[in-house]
Amino acid sequence: MIGQSVDNNNIQIKILGFGQHISMGLNKGEITDLQKLSDAISKAVEKAEEMAGFRISSVTCNVTGGLPFTTVTYDELKISNNLIKKEDVFNLLNLDKYKSIHKNYIQLRRKTKTFKIEKNQEVENPIGLKSKILALEAINTYVNKNVILNLNKAIQLCHLNVNQFYITPEINGISTMIKEERDLGAIIVDIGASLTSIGIYFKDSLIYSNVVKIGGIHITSDLVKGLGTESEEAEKLKILHGSALANQLDDFKKIDVKIINERGELASHYFPKSMIIGIIKPRVEEIFELVIENLNNSFPKYSKISKVILTGGTSNLHGISNIAKSYFKCDIRIGKPIGLLNAPDLIQSPSFSCLVGLVLKSSREKYKSGLYSLFNKLKEYFFNKN
Repeated sequence: MIGQSVDNNNIQIKILGFGQHISMGLNKGEITDLQKLSDAISKAVEKAEEMAGFRISSVTCNVTGGLPFTTVTYDELKISNNLIKKEDVFNLLNLDKYKSIHKNYIQLRRKTKTFKIEKNQEVENPIGLKSKILALEAINTYVNKNVILNLNKAIQLCHLNVNQFYITPEINGISTMIKEERDLGAIIVDIGASLTSIGIYFKDSLIYSNVVKIGGIHITSDLVKGLGTESEEAEKLKILHGSALANQLDDFKKIDVKIINERGELASHYFPKSMIIGIIKPRVEEIFELVIENLNNSFPKYSKISKVILTGGTSNLHGISNIAKSYFKCDIRIGKPIGLLNAPDLIQSPSFSCLVGLVLKSSREKYKSGLYSLFNKLKEYFFNKN
């Protein structure tokens, strides 16, 4: 996607170019064939450039492979003379003891969550305050070093440079939530093709994220095995007739499915919709069971949050909100991209939340740092590697 920021109080994006190509050389966010992936990226770029009418040289990309995660760390300094100086804040912000604490992982980002002084008092700016200690809660994002290096290499083979990498929940929160939701607390669950990303927002910051190794492709695989059809037919069936919610009429509604017969040929066969739902529903339930298990183990306070946003391609599945509600016991909604101007309907779908989030996130970062003006609009290419 090639986007251009629009000058107003709330950054919005005008879509200039869009291109897509079947994903190749990639499995669960990790590269299996460098050349195939590079070729697929190149073809998507060419389509977007053709629509936009100009070429691009740099990209912003998200990363899901290698199970990236976000966690909050706590550091504390004793203050000499009980007076906090700039040097104390600088030393605390630049502590690097966490950068290599996780094997094969590197610290992608470190962001201040809050400063604290004596008696656990939170302060916005500690410089000049009297206190015996200064503490910092920081939000740290870690990614697998090899996944980043390999993705970067695949993109460079397309003669493109990477401006920045972001993890999926970090950008989905921008594209699907309003600021009040991110402030008050919300969980975002992105059910992608082969991975499901989890993120928790509070006070407008991503305070927790993780990934579970299951996604929509597993539903498709179940349909292939359960019905005896091809992957392409199963995917089409999931999109057109798939549901996670059953009703009394499903036994009587027949769905035409092309199955592989005993001669190895594709032949029409009619299955009751209830049978298709019976294949899909258990896998959807498993996805949410694994998400809840992850949160229970790593962030048990999630149960105090009263809103969950589902996004990603699989969130289009009929009835999935009802299944999610039975697990989370709170308000559930489907997250679609916001902040788009004159975008085609195709892009205004949960399937493209991550892609749109890359454009919005990069635009906001440049806006904050004052790197663009009315005469120098952001023009970059963004792509989503799920």
